[in-house]
Amino acid sequence: MLEKENKPWQLRPEDLATIEELASFVPEKFYDIHAHWYRKADLNAPENSFWNSGPEIAGHEQWKDYTQQLLPKTSLLGGLFFPAPLPKVNLSAVNQFLFDELEKSTLSRGLMLVKPETSQKELELGLSHAKVVGFKPYHVYSTETPTSQSGITGFLPEPIWATAHEHGAVIMLHIMKDKALLDPQNCEDIQRLCLKYPNVKLILAHCGRSFHALHAEGAKFLNSIPNIWFDMSGICEMQAILPILKHFGPEKLMFGTDFPVSQIRGKCVSIGNGFIWLDENNCNWDQAWGKPTLVGLESLTALQETANNFGLDKSDLNLIFWGNAMHLLNLNEHSPTTNQAYYKHAKTRIPGGTQLLSKRPENMAPNHWPPYFKKASGCEIWDLDGKHFYDFSTNAVGSCILGYAHPEINKAIIKKVNLGNMCSLNPPEEVALADKLCEIHPWADQARFVRGGGEACAVAVRIARATTGRDKIALCGYHGWQDWYLAANLGENDALKGHLLPGLSPEGVPDALRNTSFPFKYNDLEAFQEIINQQPDLAAVIMEPCRYENPADGFLEAIRSITKKHGIMLIMDEITVGWRLHFGGMHLKYGIEPDMAVFAKALGNGYPIGAVIGTKAAMEGAQRSFISSTYWTESLGPVAALATIAAMEKQDIQKAIEHSGQQVQGILQTTAASENLPLQVKGFPALTSFSFDHPESEILRTIFTQQMLSKGFLAATSFYPTLAHNEKIIAAYKQALAETFGSLSQVIKENSFEKWPKEEKAHSGFSRLL
Repeated sequence: MLEKENKPWQLRPEDLATIEELASFVPEKFYDIHAHWYRKADLNAPENSFWNSGPEIAGHEQWKDYTQQLLPKTSLLGGLFFPAPLPKVNLSAVNQFLFDELEKSTLSRGLMLVKPETSQKELELGLSHAKVVGFKPYHVYSTETPTSQSGITGFLPEPIWATAHEHGAVIMLHIMKDKALLDPQNCEDIQRLCLKYPNVKLILAHCGRSFHALHAEGAKFLNSIPNIWFDMSGICEMQAILPILKHFGPEKLMFGTDFPVSQIRGKCVSIGNGFIWLDENNCNWDQAWGKPTLVGLESLTALQETANNFGLDKSDLNLIFWGNAMHLLNLNEHSPTTNQAYYKHAKTRIPGGTQLLSKRPENMAPNHWPPYFKKASGCEIWDLDGKHFYDFSTNAVGSCILGYAHPEINKAIIKKVNLGNMCSLNPPEEVALADKLCEIHPWADQARFVRGGGEACAVAVRIARATTGRDKIALCGYHGWQDWYLAANLGENDALKGHLLPGLSPEGVPDALRNTSFPFKYNDLEAFQEIINQQPDLAAVIMEPCRYENPADGFLEAIRSITKKHGIMLIMDEITVGWRLHFGGMHLKYGIEPDMAVFAKALGNGYPIGAVIGTKAAMEGAQRSFISSTYWTESLGPVAALATIAAMEKQDIQKAIEHSGQQVQGILQTTAASENLPLQVKGFPALTSFSFDHPESEILRTIFTQQMLSKGFLAATSFYPTLAHNEKIIAAYKQALAETFGSLSQVIKENSFEKWPKEEKAHSGFSRLL
């Protein structure tokens, strides 16, 4: 410990007050991911430089002493240290000092300072030190001038990348150029180099040098790259941290002090299109309203503000302050929960393992399909283990037509969350949504809202029964899990087979509901007429206007005519096809005016909302029957629906996703043909599905999914495109598909199906897991 009278960088009352305010925010442990060790004598810094203002030696003890002052109640585990990268440093001396100081700390690690001309031999020699884990390049050594506008390879040439890749080493990169992380060339180079050298662990210092906070938005161009992390050393503005969390999550952000920069009195702030460091050299604090604190405290305050804004909890902060760093450096203090282990536990707590049958991993690829996600954006998903995938399955079972976490929808939601989404009064947005839906559907007069598709169908059926005074329902297609629907399976065994899901057990459904629901197949008018002949007193017919194919000529018109003749309510279930195939629903395209229509899924683009709309006469039953639920009165569902409809009105979403679906269908067909793979592609492009025409089709489906997972794709035999599926992503899918289809073709040729364990074969339909 330094003697107080000889110690520079003394704390002032305003520092002590801020430290006290931050005490409850900072976790119990800290690993400093970005800090400098040096001796003044080795730096050759200008006389008036900040680097000459501190102690003669700033090594392990000095870092620990000063950092402990800022974090008095926190245990300092160690840090990732490197020399001060000044232009005229004695390179061998500063690196040797680093190597020597590392011996004083068990968990600390180091990065050797490198220049473009550093030889392969010198790089290898540096990495031979047990605690040296990588390299620290810096722009002042760039071969390009001015160095402030240097490209990345100007000071970090590819031979250094290659060596780092070979050793799985860390690179701490301080990027340059005026726009830093928003500079197109910087982003292109980072993408190219990280993909070319995937074993490199790249830390983008200072949130990608986002000292101008708005530059941090460039993180969105890099979030699919798995070997990137960010430290927020020296960052003093919340706006520079939020985009990192938004696009990468808390698992890729780390707090660093930037010691000794942490001891500067002042802060870095965004101005105009750049930034300025406000410190004692360029700011007259006597004219300021208030007194400055240290940069290290300003940075902690910015993180605290960010945590409150973003909703970070204690576990997130533990990751940011120490867990992520320890995991990155293989120090074994942080072991993230694995997907499969967590799902194994879930099946002991949650009957069936999941809330939705369609999301059971066993239905895709048992023991391989990731059960849980950490983050989702566009058509990209990061699982609980941090693995990145492009979603070429049903994209949240068709609910996210615009893509995950769509910014316009989230903006509307965040505003409402900030204002309060629930109270003792009703949300006006539900009236606005009712008006909007009736405007889009001129035949409809009224609307009721729920929070899911199954609920919407159940409410529509209840209203129809109340309005007509009848009980029986004819149905075509899948309409949810409720008793009224599963009652169809109380009679003929698996009568609902062919209506999306086979094997739906009616256990728990009262036997008294037998002969109240009667299914018929799509485009089978004769079967429908037979139901009418036997049950002319139906309350309603509920059906999808289409699913896999267009209706036969006159089919829907006949259904409408017959239901009108018998006083039967016609309910169009637009939950899956509505908005996806046609704005407002396919019944509008076909020119059919039902008595009621139900919507969900894409209506809220991932936020819970379901709607029942109908004529005034049809909805009369809603006045007489008790249909009520507390959470139907929260406001986020209607807000999301209004924002989603507005987004769809701005752009022809249906045309865009149809185009993407057509591309994928074409890729499937041509690739299968080139590999002589027996494949059947069917369905509307926006609801694409395919199957293997082979006796071992289920094993082939399982192998397909497993291999596509290994290539970074959540790929299933159903594909529901979104607005986020662009040409580049589809091209990547095409390449992965070609390799996978080639493997499947080889399995068929060799008849090597026995190599695949039966317990890993994908399930189909409904079955008990435990």
